[in-house]
Amino acid sequence: MRYLCAPIQGFTDYVWRRAHASLFGGVERYYSPFLRIERGEMRKRDLADVNPVNNAGLTLVPQIIGCPPEQAQRLVLALRDMGYSEVDINMGCPYPPMALHHKGSGLIPHPAEVEALFSCLAGIDGVSYSIKMRLGWDEPRQWREIVPLFDILRPTQVTIHPRVGKQQYKGDLVMDEMDAAVELIRYPLVYNGDVTSLDAAVAIERRYPSLSAIMIGRGLVQNPAMLCPDKATPAAYRALHDEIYADYEARMNGGDKQLVIKMKALWEMYLPFAPKKQLKAVKKASNLDRYNAAVSALFAEMEGGLIGNEE
Repeated sequence: MRYLCAPIQGFTDYVWRRAHASLFGGVERYYSPFLRIERGEMRKRDLADVNPVNNAGLTLVPQIIGCPPEQAQRLVLALRDMGYSEVDINMGCPYPPMALHHKGSGLIPHPAEVEALFSCLAGIDGVSYSIKMRLGWDEPRQWREIVPLFDILRPTQVTIHPRVGKQQYKGDLVMDEMDAAVELIRYPLVYNGDVTSLDAAVAIERRYPSLSAIMIGRGLVQNPAMLCPDKATPAAYRALHDEIYADYEARMNGGDKQLVIKMKALWEMYLPFAPKKQLKAVKKASNLDRYNAAVSALFAEMEGGLIGNEE
């Protein structure tokens, strides 16, 4: 089975991607967190994140948020100018500030707007598209209304996370609609959603043997060795942390406080199976010295085989 890395805002930026690709791998393609137009302009940090120079050594597909056609066109043309020939369209973002403006998963209940977006993008030469989507915004059958519109773009693949946007990442997956999607969508289909272990990935593969690939996000951030268990060592986990730390330290100009904030954000998801007492200390660290001491203690405990011990 082919494995793809799903984008997660705030986590899977180019710093994380490079570290993961060099130390763990197992992923055929990485997808960038979505680019957007904000206050009438493309965000500089989005463009930096997909700059090919910053993504050397891995295969990246940039993603844009599903949005009004004129905004999407600007984003795609900018990406084409950077040398990209494939762009992923995010129709899955569940966050209300986006969705309530008919962006991300909030676009799905509006087939006329989807048609306008696809028609605009299909007219751009030299770019192919994939689609990442939810089942809908507030009703799990809404995806069915836009399936005929896929023919406008002829996507290279369609990735489905079988929840509606209003669920965000909570509640049950709507697997009967995923079953229907496997039957009805005639483009290569990719599964995404709650794949947090290799066993879970194997179970999806067995349930849907016709899948083109499985896309994994949170599972890889939590355990970057998920797809390569032989590399699941404290030393490898420490190496990923240290590579990310060194990269941020070299380019941030906000001092120790900014570095601590940025690194603590990683631990909101990273290594949830680490020793709980030490993990709590990392998350509570108030300055760089305390942070570094807590991280060293955590990995020392992991080296000692105390992974997952209670306080």
